[in-house]
Amino acid sequence: MYERIFGKYPQVKVLNYVLVNPKRSYSKKEIAVGANISRVTLDSFITDLEDMGILLKDGLSYYVNLDSKVVKALIKTQITLAEIVMDEEIKNPENLLGEALTDDELDKFLDSFSYEMDMDTELEKIERGELSMTQQENSNVFNDNTTIISSEDLNTDIILTQYIDKGFNKGRINYG
Repeated sequence: MYERIFGKYPQVKVLNYVLVNPKRSYSKKEIAVGANISRVTLDSFITDLEDMGILLKDGLSYYVNLDSKVVKALIKTQITLAEIVMDEEIKNPENLLGEALTDDELDKFLDSFSYEMDMDTELEKIERGELSMTQQENSNVFNDNTTIISSEDLNTDIILTQYIDKGFNKGRINYG
């Protein structure tokens, strides 16, 4: 959200990235990759973020300082900005991309999931590399009406990036 207002400066990209999930720890590499900046660029200002109390360092890990007044203000502002943008988008449905799902389509999509899970826990497992899907597991999960789109070689362990169920009019995307 901050990038839309303040531009795509590296510091803004880092703030955007770490404030999305402020309770987890990050390595420098994770921050650089997640913020789409180079490690050299990150190294040039990460100490400034520590000095301002935005990030805390513990060994090789960095954490968002949730006790910092600055961080609290940034998170509150980010939430407020997101609410404003969302309200504007709802008021202007012509700005929405794609078709809106009908209630029946949404029910069908939601019913297609045959299990319950804690999304945050599953995403953390993916980030730690604990979840992956082999080609054999893949064939057990998806039927012949499903096309897998992945930049990974399907002969090795993969993390599913997108799948489209041909029997359903809408594409389903899972960014893992």
